[in-house]
Amino acid sequence: MLFEAKTAEAIASFTLSDHQQVFLRDVDVFLDYLVKNPVPVSKNKNQPPVKWAEPLNRLLSSPDVLTLKRPLTASYARIMGLLLLGRSSGLASLRPDSRGNTILHVHDSIYQQWQVMTDIERYFTLLEAWINRGYATNVGERISAIDNRFLSGFMMMFGGNDLWLGRAARDPGMWWRRAGPFNLTILKMAGLAEFQLGGSHREIHDLKLTPWGWVFLNACRKGFIDSMESGEYEDSDEQINLLSAITAIRSDVNSTLELPKPVPSTSYVLSVALGNKCKRTLQVSAEQLLEDLAEAILDAFGFGNDHLYHFQYLTPFGADRTVDHPAVNSRESCVTKTRLHQLHPFPGMKITFVFDYGVNWEFEIVVMHGSEDSTSDIQVIERKGKAPEPY
Repeated sequence: MLFEAKTAEAIASFTLSDHQQVFLRDVDVFLDYLVKNPVPVSKNKNQPPVKWAEPLNRLLSSPDVLTLKRPLTASYARIMGLLLLGRSSGLASLRPDSRGNTILHVHDSIYQQWQVMTDIERYFTLLEAWINRGYATNVGERISAIDNRFLSGFMMMFGGNDLWLGRAARDPGMWWRRAGPFNLTILKMAGLAEFQLGGSHREIHDLKLTPWGWVFLNACRKGFIDSMESGEYEDSDEQINLLSAITAIRSDVNSTLELPKPVPSTSYVLSVALGNKCKRTLQVSAEQLLEDLAEAILDAFGFGNDHLYHFQYLTPFGADRTVDHPAVNSRESCVTKTRLHQLHPFPGMKITFVFDYGVNWEFEIVVMHGSEDSTSDIQVIERKGKAPEPY
């Protein structure tokens, strides 16, 4: 059971404060702005440009006041927090366009569900999304912790001696720098924590969980700890069954966001680039082992298969995943046991194939689209540019 009796009572009696209502209005402002202004994001971080962020900042209830001469989008903590909530809930998603850009936009079917939800349903849905799927890598940032989520990562590691005991953080600046201003801003917007900012929003003071934040987050923390102690912890996108536990307590929480299931294809067209001028396009069966894909990529570029390698990618919610050569790791996710469809490919998905750890050749793979055409062999359907000499 996720919630003990006292926590269940607190959840049952919880009502949204004015502050939390403002938070939900800011989420709607963000979504409405994104509906009207879908935007290309940066290649490496999937972040929108600052010229897109600045007008949005002015529309929010408490705009960030920056004195930086050249602020980046990441400088706007509130926007980054809203972006992480949008990405982890599925409301804001990425799609490729015909020019090879990646576009941030509102996911129509999920947004339609959002529009008919009550405020209390929206509030708990956003918290669940952030706690279970709020990987910082999904908005181009990283935190140094067990994993890239705030609660199961950074807060699990560093909250024990102060915040979890109901006290103020002894070094709030460390939390601001290393846990990410966007995560702390989510805490504050959702009424889970309080803190004060100074020094043009670059200094933080008096970081402490609110009574509601202490009760709710402690229960979620216990859920993560229980999963680790039972050996079930897998850094999954649904680590704790938070929403089902809440709906069992509250009769007014009925609707949640239903994420669309990926549509499998028979085969996939992959663009594989080595540098800026050398590219190969492959058609690969969804059933192909990654071991065979590695062999085909190396052969297409004239490389011998004589070094260790791995595949690395982000899930749709930004979790880091690696599939290794069996000599590096022979677990279930090694290349001799993992087939392409198990990566849940989707158009625009990026996969890095790293070959030869002494040199670190990085082949950038982009899933162009799925196909219903079947293929038994991996086919090279287009070649562009001369491949470099491997040694």
